Amino acid sequence: MPDRRRGFARCAVTVLTAGLTTLALGSAHVAQADVNTSASTLVVYDNNIENMVPPSCYGDDYDLMIDYLKARPKSPDVFTVQQISNSTQLAALTKRLSDELPGTYAGRIAIASPGSMGYTSTCGKLKNQQTNAVVYRSDRLTFEDSTTWRSDAPADPEAGTGGCQNLEPTKTSQDRVHNIAVRLHDTIANKDVTVASIHWPTDTWHGPECAAENINEANLAVDRLGGSLKIVAGDTNATTGAADWWATSQGYGFRDPISEKCGARICSSAYNTTTNHRIDFLLAKSGSGFSNVATVTEAMVGGEYSGHRAVTAYVNY
Repeated sequence: MPDRRRGFARCAVTVLTAGLTTLALGSAHVAQADVNTSASTLVVYDNNIENMVPPSCYGDDYDLMIDYLKARPKSPDVFTVQQISNSTQLAALTKRLSDELPGTYAGRIAIASPGSMGYTSTCGKLKNQQTNAVVYRSDRLTFEDSTTWRSDAPADPEAGTGGCQNLEPTKTSQDRVHNIAVRLHDTIANKDVTVASIHWPTDTWHGPECAAENINEANLAVDRLGGSLKIVAGDTNATTGAADWWATSQGYGFRDPISEKCGARICSSAYNTTTNHRIDFLLAKSGSGFSNVATVTEAMVGGEYSGHRAVTAYVNY
């Protein structure tokens, strides 16, 4: 992902930070949401949470996103997140969601303790670990199986030459491109759903040039796990035209709720997930459509909450 809508230097938390302040916050806010009991629909959110940076770094306040979720009619059944620091931060996030939203939450992370990103600034140290996770409502969905894989970039990622292959750590860790997919059993629908949280390499590593291979690998991963419904969501760092990956995804049977809402492959800037681009996607296949589709803007939330806007949809089986 471009590290910043307002620039490339960002900061983030490692373990428990101001972005996860006071798990008792729920006592001061009465949740308005209710759990989703529909057997035909899952409430899904995706967001590159940028390690839930504290406002003291670049002004982002992830509490705003949590408050937004609390005010929705239905709490998330599935929440795919990118750039989460480590398993400790994931545990804190799922506990906070369980404390403040209807339902209980659990999660699976791609790498429990990612390698260092090599940041040295005061705020940069807070963003020194990055990977991806799938959070799910554990009172509805039970874990069955998972798989992980690394995103591709050219063989020489800095020069952008050579065939696409796994982007291994170079000068800094690229554990943020380690993807995870999980198969969950929906105890209400009595069906299985497979959900992948992905993060593809940035343009620094010429990642968009391998976007078609990256959607191919994501498709293989969710197909390998199976399920009545398959969801791939995350930060692609690629617009819909890069290497024809979006058209390739359509050929695999994926549908894009934002494109269906805006009526085209290329949507207006109102649907951008960073300042200038739409590079965060929620895709689904083997399902029967969407409702309540939205790009969660700062105006909807009440301010800056991440370097990326969340995407949400009710996804039908």
